[in-house]
Amino acid sequence: MKTMTRVIAVSLLAVMLLLTLVSCGSAFGKIKKNFEDAEYTYVSEDDDGNSTAKAIAGELEGGEFNCTFHFFKKDGLIFDKYCMVLEFESDKELKKALEDDGSSTLKGIISDIQESKLVRDNCVLVPLSLTEYNDMIEIFNK
Repeated sequence: MKTMTRVIAVSLLAVMLLLTLVSCGSAFGKIKKNFEDAEYTYVSEDDDGNSTAKAIAGELEGGEFNCTFHFFKKDGLIFDKYCMVLEFESDKELKKALEDDGSSTLKGIISDIQESKLVRDNCVLVPLSLTEYNDMIEIFNK
């Protein structure tokens, strides 16, 4: 009977630990799927050399921030449409990047982190196309 109780206790502990690890993941997987479902292609960088993207990347790389840059591209008739998603290591890292010693360009885009539709968990959306701005926000927050 003692052995059975121990087995059940260890099993329950393992399940709780697994659920905790799964729930602490980044929102980026869902965001990537949403953009791909909306016919965006995941690309390694912004081919147009967007100055906003370069400014944010430069400011964050110069600091002590653990951030991954992701770009999505949608083919357009005349111009391709891009957006950038910044994936921070954690919510704390994101808040740190928006503090006084963080990215001034990013702070200019996001005035209130709690109310912003550009922030989802540990990810930040930077729409690089004015014509698709609202659509990108909708896709990001699905």
